[in-house]
Order: sequence, then structure tokens, then C-alpha cells
Amino acid sequence: MFRVISAAFLVLLARPIMAETIDVTDRLAYPQLFEADQTGAGPRDLVLLGTDLVEIAVALGAADRILARPDAVDLPGIGDTPVKMRETAGVEGIAAMRPGVVVASNVRYERLLTGLDAIKIPTELIDRTLPATEKVTRMAALLGLKDRGDKLNEAILADYAQAETITRAERPLRILHASKQGAGGSFSAGGTGTAVHNLIRRVGAENAAADVGMDRYRSVTPEGVILMAPDVVIISAAELPMFGDPDQIWLNYPGLAHTPAGQNKRLIVMQELHVRADAASSGIATLALAEALAEMFP
Repeated sequence: MFRVISAAFLVLLARPIMAETIDVTDRLAYPQLFEADQTGAGPRDLVLLGTDLVEIAVALGAADRILARPDAVDLPGIGDTPVKMRETAGVEGIAAMRPGVVVASNVRYERLLTGLDAIKIPTELIDRTLPATEKVTRMAALLGLKDRGDKLNEAILADYAQAETITRAERPLRILHASKQGAGGSFSAGGTGTAVHNLIRRVGAENAAADVGMDRYRSVTPEGVILMAPDVVIISAAELPMFGDPDQIWLNYPGLAHTPAGQNKRLIVMQELHVRADAASSGIATLALAEALAEMFP
């Protein structure tokens, strides 16, 4: 292992240093096809356990249906959601909201959903690892908005297709999503089974963390990051303050300074949900990343 790391380090020292940060946070949050209050579907009855589900509901114009949602999501039209959950409520807490349906996107809620089923509260699990278009189709069906779901999926697929036309680097680039979430607040990276893994694969790149065997968000070590050898780092704008600023990430994140990305300071800053949701914004995020990589590696 030492020999591999040493060789990689010597190659890096011979490369020119060119700082390059590309910020794509100015893209639309999601395909804005429908207004937030156009469903006319009646009372708020929807409890959503997953930011990806919130994004889809809002994109479908169903923000006015949301009764409760995670607090840590910021999208147009949801500022007046009656219940914003910092922590997930238990069966009794959710039952007290008198929801029409409770939808979760993570299997860790299975026990909660089972408890709600037992007291006759309708539930649905739309797994976060499903393709974005499948999640949209299922949410749209649940909300009785099939036609809107079809249009939203058309927009997502159109962005995927446009991203395919963008010239890619001669070899698959290695991308690392640097984070401080999902591993007890430690420096972590997103592996397989994450939204960012799907995003990276869609632009024809390799997920550097997945390639060394990581799944979900796991803590990293300096040696592990050097072995990942990322060409580019993705970071969520929402997490950027945790690293100080774009210049500090190269010094603070373990081992990153000794990778191709660190030597050349190649950083792409994206919206939080574009990195983590793989939902309604999936097409926009894919196109934004493809264009950023094309600019970075012309």
C-alpha cells in the first residue's frame, strides 16, 4: 500500500497546480412545471419522511398537501408547512397529526410504518434508492397526479439526454463527494447506495469512494482518501461552511491535499438536494454536473 501511495504522491508533485472551483448552485431547484398551490386537492394530509419526497411533492405542485416534513429542507412554497420535524416523531406523535397518508423513503422507517399500519393509518415506502423517475411515478400516483408525474419525468429524462451529448473526458473521472453528514459528524464520503453515487454514474464518472468498497456515508481516513485518488470533489453548498471555505477544504479534509483533486483544487459546489435527493431535480443536477466537468476538463 505504501508503495502505491508513494508513487501516486510523486506523480502529483510533478503536476501543475491550478485552482478551479465551479459553483453550479444557481441552477433551478427542480423543473418548475407547476405552481405550488395548483392541486386544489383539499386539506393538508401528507406526512413526508424524506427530503427527496418533499422535493417531488413540491415539483408536482402539491406543496399545499404537505402536513409534516423534515425541517432540514428549503424549497419554494413550503415555508408554511404546519409541522417541521427536526427529529422523526413516533407512532403516537404522527397519529396525533391525523394524516391521510404517511410516506417514507428510507427502510429505517419500516418499524414506524408498521406501527402506523396497525392503527389503520395508510403508509407507503418509496425507497430512496429507486431511480428518480420511478419515485416520481409512485408519488404522482399516490397524489392522484399521474399526468403531472409523466410531465415531470419527461423533463428529467430530457436533461439526462442532454447531459449525454456533452463531451466527456478521455477517461472516466474519479469523483468524491466530501461530506460531514451520515457518519456521526466525522469527515465522510458517499459510497454506493446513495443519491450522489447515481449522480456520478450518470455523467460517466466513477465514484471514488465506491471504488474502494464504501457504501452509504462512511468516515474516511487520510490513507483511504489518498487511495481513492479523486480527480474532482463535489460538495454541497449547505455543508461548505462546515469546511470553512473552498480553500480550507483541501487542508481540513483528511488526505485530500495529496490527491489529484487536492493538488489542482478541483471543486464543484452544488445545491444540497441536487447532491442528496436524486428526485425531481435529478435531471437538472445531472446536466449541471456534466457541464461543470466539461468546463473543468475541456
